[in-house]
Amino acid sequence: MKNTNELLSRVLEAHGGMDKWNAFQHIEAHVQIGGLTWTIKGHEGILSDIVFTGALHEQKASWESIYSPGWTSEFDAGRVALLDAEGKVVEELRNPGASFAGHTIETPWSRMQLIYFCSYATWNYLTTPFNFTLPGYEVNEIEPWQEGEETWRRLEVTFPGNIATHSKKQRFYFDQHYHLRRHDYWPEVLGGAAATQIIDGYKEFSGIKTGTERRIYILNDADNSYQTEPVLVSIDVLDIQFS
Repeated sequence: MKNTNELLSRVLEAHGGMDKWNAFQHIEAHVQIGGLTWTIKGHEGILSDIVFTGALHEQKASWESIYSPGWTSEFDAGRVALLDAEGKVVEELRNPGASFAGHTIETPWSRMQLIYFCSYATWNYLTTPFNFTLPGYEVNEIEPWQEGEETWRRLEVTFPGNIATHSKKQRFYFDQHYHLRRHDYWPEVLGGAAATQIIDGYKEFSGIKTGTERRIYILNDADNSYQTEPVLVSIDVLDIQFS
C-alpha cells in the first residue's frame, strides 16, 4: 500500500533530515554545466565552470561571473537581471516565464532567458527533496518502478504556482537507500518536451546528501524509457557550502 508520508519522511532523512536543513539559510555550489542544450540555445560554454548561490527556503538565486568576469545575476520567479562588476543593472526581464511562449527545443534564448532557466532549474535540483515541504507543494506516492533488479519508489509532485519550475507535475524515483536516482519532467520553456534526469555520485556536504553527477536525456513518454544520446544537460557538482 502506498504511504506518501512514510516515503517522504524516509527520503528527507536519507538526505540529511529537516533539522539539519533548517539550520541553514543559503547554498553555494561550484558546478560545471554542459550538454547540447546550451549550444542549441546559443550560449555554449557559459556555464562550464561557475558558482551558483541560492536561498534554501525561498526561490532566489544568483550566478557569479556570468557572461563577463565580475558580473552577477539576480533571480526570483518574477524577475531576472544581469549586473556588472559595480552592481549596476546591465539588463533585466520581468515576468520571464511568459517570454518563452511558443518556444520549442530549437528556439534560441536571450541572456535573460538562459539566466531564468538555469537559475530556477538549479535551485530546484539542489533543494530537492526539502523543497517539497514548502507551502503549496502536493506530494503523492505513485506505483513503483522496476529498474533492473531494483524496485524504486516514486513520488509525483505538483508544484505551487509561485515556484518557477519545469512543469506543474513531476516524478521522482528513489532507490533502496531513499536516494533520488531519477527525475522526470516536461519543461514548459521547451514546449513541453519530455526529459529525465539521471542522478549518481551521492556525496555529503555539511550533513546534507545530494547527487553530484547529473545527466539529462530525452524521455520517451510511450514506455517511460530514455536514450543516453544526446546528453541535453550535464551537471557536475564540484563542491557545496551551506551557511
